[in-house]
Amino acid sequence: MESPVLRPFSRNIWPVFFGAALACASVPAGAAGVDIATGIQMAQIDFDTYHALLLERCKSVAPDSVDALAAAMAQWRAQNADALVILRQLYKAQLVQQMRARQPAAIEAEIDAHVAAVMGLFNGGLKDKVAAVPAAEARASCEGEYANNLRNRPDMDFNELLKRMTLGR
Repeated sequence: MESPVLRPFSRNIWPVFFGAALACASVPAGAAGVDIATGIQMAQIDFDTYHALLLERCKSVAPDSVDALAAAMAQWRAQNADALVILRQLYKAQLVQQMRARQPAAIEAEIDAHVAAVMGLFNGGLKDKVAAVPAAEARASCEGEYANNLRNRPDMDFNELLKRMTLGR
């Protein structure tokens, strides 16, 4: 059964958040970065899984692009891995704090289940979502758009997001 706490989250934030993340391949580089709250939510995506799924899709729609895309993904991961860990820890701490505020008598198992359910919203159905992208869009992502966005879009630079949070901008 869906938690009443998660219901508004999944209806309101999830479509915006996931749409923003997957739209990276179709928005021109250099566009303004997302707000901090959306960026923190984007940081919850399991990019390792998403990238593996995208690479698998690219093998069928644009096989010649796989090596270059994999290299761009590896470079992006190396540059963002530490910031993603910190952002995920901060988000998890916020979820725990909110759960404790709403339900002070909640036991650890309930809190852990709540956190897992929220995280499931971010990453549930990734395989189906990647498979549902039309072939032409997937091909464009494979052939350079996604790699370009990993390198150039401010909202894909999680170090910058962490810096913005720290500096309060």
